[in-house]
Amino acid sequence: MTGKNIKKTLFFVFIVLLTVFSCSKDNKTTSSNSFEKTFTKGPVSIVFNVNKTEIKTSEELIITLIAKTEDSWNPSFPELSKKLDKFTVLNVADSDPVKESDNSTAISRTIRLKPFLSGSYTIPALVLDYTRGENKGKLLTEPVQIKVSSLLPEDTKNLVLKDIEEPNTFNYIKLIIYTCIAAIILIAGLVLFLLYKKRKTKRILPELTAFEIAYRQLNVLLEKDLPGNGEYKEFYFQLNQIVRIYIEKQFYIRAPEQTTEEFLKDLSVSTQIPENFKYVLKEFLMHSDLVKFASHLPEEKEIENSINSCKNFIKITGKMVNNDTAGEGEAL
Repeated sequence: MTGKNIKKTLFFVFIVLLTVFSCSKDNKTTSSNSFEKTFTKGPVSIVFNVNKTEIKTSEELIITLIAKTEDSWNPSFPELSKKLDKFTVLNVADSDPVKESDNSTAISRTIRLKPFLSGSYTIPALVLDYTRGENKGKLLTEPVQIKVSSLLPEDTKNLVLKDIEEPNTFNYIKLIIYTCIAAIILIAGLVLFLLYKKRKTKRILPELTAFEIAYRQLNVLLEKDLPGNGEYKEFYFQLNQIVRIYIEKQFYIRAPEQTTEEFLKDLSVSTQIPENFKYVLKEFLMHSDLVKFASHLPEEKEIENSINSCKNFIKITGKMVNNDTAGEGEAL
């Protein structure tokens, strides 16, 4: 064998030895929260490993497949779909086949998955193809149950966020950085002030409120008639963003940058948003996720309810916070 093939062989042997060393004698699980099993069919064998059988919605699931064929059979993995049950496929990494001196061949595949909803799901049986001339066959693993837990506790009524403790040590580097930033801001402000004095006086238009901006964006979205064109995912994505950006500007909650789980966790302890709207927001966001990620096709009544929920939330909370009737004249 060439030097390159020797390196590949040693690398594969290292992976196999590591796998064998870590698994139990009955060839089942390596720990209470992982799964590993070897499947054999004639000249073909495959080691199937799942790093965790219980994860949270913020974690990733990693599946490793190490296959080996004998008697000049050629193994290969078929193309994988972008979704496995309720998991999104983040990445699929296949190794190059490694030929051994005894005419055996080894390959491996690593799959990274990400859940988007909590619950109990099944990783379906995965396939290994193997061929030799005109002869061909398939070897399947078995399905594996995965439990996905939510970041939110079951009871969020008594959830209390603790204050962040101040550091005990004084950071001089930060002091220097902040001082430089303050000096730059001061100089820039002085320059802008001098330039402003030289400019002619112009009429300053009043700044739009978060309430007015959200209403205008909602008008523009409805004029596109995306549901009428079958673009349900895009419609719910834009509608979701309008609500999240409005919440950020109106209540100073960083909704656009959070996942639905993270936002609902902050929402449950927020005192700025009225209690009667928290349930409405939760239902709307969960329904939006079903359309965007689970390929749910909403009915006309569901779309109408989503629009009305957004309208009422923006209109009523906008009046409560701004204490005026801005935006009432704009028809939707």
